[in-house]
Amino acid sequence: MVAMKFSYRSGQRPLDGYTLKRGVGQGAFGEVYFAVSDGGKEVALKLLRGHTDAELRGVTHCINLKHPHLVHLYDLRTDARGDKWVVMEYVFGESLGSIINKHPTGLPTEVIREWFAALARGVAYLHNQGVVHRDLKPANIFIEHGHLKIGDYGLSRRISGSEGGDLSRGVGTPHYMAPEIKNGNYTASIDVYACGVILYEMLTGHPPFNGETPLEVLMKHYLDTPDLSKLQAKYRGVIGKALEKDPAKRFSTVGELARAVEEMFAGRQSAASTFAGPSATSPVSASVSGKSIPRAKPIGANPSAVPLAPPPGLVNAPNPKEKTPVAGPLTQATRDRLTELAGGIAFVPLVTAACTAPWAVFQSPVQWTLLSRVFLLSTVLAWVVMIIGRLPQRSEKNPWGRRAVQLVVGLGLGALAFWLDGWALPTSTTNATTRDIVLFSGHRISPDTLSTGLRYLFYFGLTVALCRWWVATDRKRKERVRFIPLLAAAFWGGVFLFLWPSESAPALLGVSVLVIAAVAAQVASPWQGPLVKARV
Repeated sequence: MVAMKFSYRSGQRPLDGYTLKRGVGQGAFGEVYFAVSDGGKEVALKLLRGHTDAELRGVTHCINLKHPHLVHLYDLRTDARGDKWVVMEYVFGESLGSIINKHPTGLPTEVIREWFAALARGVAYLHNQGVVHRDLKPANIFIEHGHLKIGDYGLSRRISGSEGGDLSRGVGTPHYMAPEIKNGNYTASIDVYACGVILYEMLTGHPPFNGETPLEVLMKHYLDTPDLSKLQAKYRGVIGKALEKDPAKRFSTVGELARAVEEMFAGRQSAASTFAGPSATSPVSASVSGKSIPRAKPIGANPSAVPLAPPPGLVNAPNPKEKTPVAGPLTQATRDRLTELAGGIAFVPLVTAACTAPWAVFQSPVQWTLLSRVFLLSTVLAWVVMIIGRLPQRSEKNPWGRRAVQLVVGLGLGALAFWLDGWALPTSTTNATTRDIVLFSGHRISPDTLSTGLRYLFYFGLTVALCRWWVATDRKRKERVRFIPLLAAAFWGGVFLFLWPSESAPALLGVSVLVIAAVAAQVASPWQGPLVKARV
């Protein structure tokens, strides 16, 4: 982990009346420090940087707000250098995002029920004061001794209607941004939507939409239907309404959403229940797997989020036993896989070109035709390997089905290499001999040509079949690019060099195609890293 560099060190007093103890966080809008006042009060000091006007606007809206479920903002100060500082409450506890990461299958129902009610109380208070948060997410929600507090007001602003705009106007974290933000709409509905996303994540352990890039996540929020099959049937109606694309079809207020959630957990379908939840003074007493929710190391107020920054949440692989609802002609899971595959296929030629280029630089006598063959063969092999990696999972104890598919792929690659070597069916009988093989079409193949072709087929067929490509492209592999698949490709390529038609092409061509394809397939294949096991 790279250590963060802060503008000030422990013990310095950039702001009169306060001594800094340590830096606790950084973001696009500033740096947050844990500090102690001259009177002994522990606070968080936020040094505003970058988008100071936007931050000051948010702080100004919230400086006098007081609520048990909001991180308190005490003061706005200016130091001797003219820099702005926000003096705020220091929260001892963990973020909700950190707790969710430790429970990737979702939090216990009783914990969700009480914490979501507390979240709704805080958000409802903001809305009643005419303020929309705009960046609600688990990373900005803190749990101190079981008591929930909402932090990070840097992106908050007065509730307003549409101001016009486009995709670039959206500010916040893509995984929690309502579709109407692209039009510059800053009404309470965007916080209602974010609360729905947070509730979905608390129930399942991950947000409803994920992607390789922030833009991909945003487009899914605008266009795709959330997969509600991961939820119990009794939860789907409430979550589905909270995540409606059209604000008019959503819950009109966060209080209305909270009442529906309370009824949902109580197992009632009527609207008779009231917005209850935990009291403003009593902490949550629920536990996770028999143990109390972690009350770990102190964490200060979270710095403001970077616009369009990817969130820190945990991405889980889909459960193959779960049924996915139909969204149009294709299921949502299928559409996601096709999107990932298309992006990876488009990226592969760039990787193979980057791997082939040094060969041209450091091996000047190499013919350009040979380099082009290496580029084309490795690109095609990487493409097919990525497609193989998307096939349904099979038992590792019986991988022969995959190896059979890879054998066919290798034979096809060998045929392509043979064709690129300049072979074509002879149409003339001028140099024909009695040893030639005559095809049904009348074309003749000489024994030397047949031998060369078979050696191409057997070389690529065997080497491609023996490599474990499905492991190299597994989205849950430990590292994005591992050396073991590269070494395996080089090993098998070297073992079967006795089959290589060295009279037609250098032996390095075959080995390099396998190694470059192993690199490109790993770089371009989706990767989420190994799942973090819940600690309970």
